[in-house]
Amino acid sequence: MRGCGKHHAIPPLPHTTHRPEWVCDHGTVHTPNHVIIVGAGGHGREVAHVLRARHRAGLAGPVLVGFADDGAVDETLLAPFAPHLGAIATATERHPNAVVLGGVGNGRLRRRLVDALPPASPAVHPSADVGDDVELGAGTVVCSHVSVTTNVVTGRHVHLSRGAAIGHDAVLGDYVSVMPLAAVSGGVYLDEEAFVGTGALIRQGVRVGAGAVVGMGAVVLEDVPPGVTVVGNPARELRAGE
Repeated sequence: MRGCGKHHAIPPLPHTTHRPEWVCDHGTVHTPNHVIIVGAGGHGREVAHVLRARHRAGLAGPVLVGFADDGAVDETLLAPFAPHLGAIATATERHPNAVVLGGVGNGRLRRRLVDALPPASPAVHPSADVGDDVELGAGTVVCSHVSVTTNVVTGRHVHLSRGAAIGHDAVLGDYVSVMPLAAVSGGVYLDEEAFVGTGALIRQGVRVGAGAVVGMGAVVLEDVPPGVTVVGNPARELRAGE
């Protein structure tokens, strides 16, 4: 697997007690791979799970500083992972050299939140099977039991959720999201911000246009135009009012 993206140093923070060992100890000297997860909901915690699994496996990778989120946050749910650092602007201004991982499942929103911020290197769960010739874009997150076979290229901040399968020679544009157990066949092209729902199946060589949505369990046999939502087996366009 080849990854791209630069690491950036992060200035020290006051020490916080009851912090899991895999979270940055703010009383120590910092290495240039500390990361903030932007988005403190369930998806953000799944990203944190990837980082924790890497730590427990003894693998190199970003050290989690905390979560940034502009909305309401359940700090009880965050507690096993890392603290809430406040709103995105507040957190990034306070820690101007931090790198980020997107913690939001929707690619368009993820782009809006993190596109101007420095991305972390790709974060890959140790149970994922990623080919040596796969190229993952900066900020990409690969969750547990994902399979990415050979000659696959992803753009920036792509999210591959639990158990997704990406076939040979596929290309995934910036901010693509592939949800759990979806299967993307060989030679498929997912344009930027495309969203592939849980359990969806995409036929070999199909192109899914920018911002298109493939609904949960859909079976896609033909190209999907940009911005269109398709559902069903075989997949068809979901029109307004349906």
